Amino acid sequence: MNPDQQSDRRLRDAMQYTSDAFGPHRPDLVRRAAARGRRLRLVRRVQIGTAAAAVAGAAALGASQLPLRAAPAPPAAVTTAPTATPTATAAPTPTRSPSAAPPVGGPRTGPVSAQLAEFLPPGSTTRVLSTGSFEDGRLATSAGGTSVADGQVLYDDGKGRASVAVKVMDTPQSTSRSCEQAVKPLFCDVLPDGTVVKAEKLSLVNGQVAWVVTATRPDLRRVEAAAFNTDQLPVTAANRPTRAEPPLTIDQLQGIALSPHWNR
Repeated sequence: MNPDQQSDRRLRDAMQYTSDAFGPHRPDLVRRAAARGRRLRLVRRVQIGTAAAAVAGAAALGASQLPLRAAPAPPAAVTTAPTATPTATAAPTPTRSPSAAPPVGGPRTGPVSAQLAEFLPPGSTTRVLSTGSFEDGRLATSAGGTSVADGQVLYDDGKGRASVAVKVMDTPQSTSRSCEQAVKPLFCDVLPDGTVVKAEKLSLVNGQVAWVVTATRPDLRRVEAAAFNTDQLPVTAANRPTRAEPPLTIDQLQGIALSPHWNR
C-alpha cells in the first residue's frame, strides 16, 4: 500500500470514529431544541420582571422616607423699567449771588452817612451829607409822603478821593420787581428769596463814571449803593474825575445793598 492509500485510510477511520461518538440520529432533535429555547426565554422574562419589581419597590420606599419639600418657586419675572423719553428743557437763568456774605455794618441809628462809613474798607472817610432818617429799620416819612433816607461820604483809599453814596427807600406796591429793563444793565438777577439785584456801570459827563447796585427786596424796600470817580456831589457837568475808576468794586457795592443792616 503506497503512502497515498495509507493517508486516505487514516482519514476515513478518523471520520468514522467521530461519527460514532455522536451516537445515532434522533428525529425529534429539532422539536426538543425549540422547546428548550422557549423554556429559557420564559425563565429570562420572569427574572427580568422580578428584578424590575424589586427596583420599583426600593424606589417607592426611598421616596416615602424622604422629607417633604416645597416645590421650588418659579423664577421672579424680570421687568425692565421703561426708558424715559428725554424732553427738551429750558436752561435755567444764571443767578449772580454775592461773592461773600453781605456785611452787617454798624449801629442802625444816627446819620445815614455814618452808617454807610461802617461798610467801607480801611481808608480815610469824611461824612459829607445825610438826608432823611433811618432808625432801627424804620424810615421816616417826608412831607411829600415818601419814605427815603440817603447818605454820602467822601472816601480816600490812597488812590484818590472819591464819593460813595447809599439811598434807602420804601417803594409803592406798583413797583416792578423783574429784570425787564429798557436799558440792559451790567447784570440783573432774581435771588432765591425774591430779591431783585441790578448792577450798572454808567458813563457820565466829562469822563465821570458811576457804578451802581440796586437791591429791591420782596417787602419793596429798595437799597441803592453807588460809587463815583469824583469827589464832588451832586454830579454836574462842571465836575471833573479825581481818579480813573470808583474806589469800590461791583461786588463790594452789592454787599452793601444786600446787607441785612437795611432790613425793616
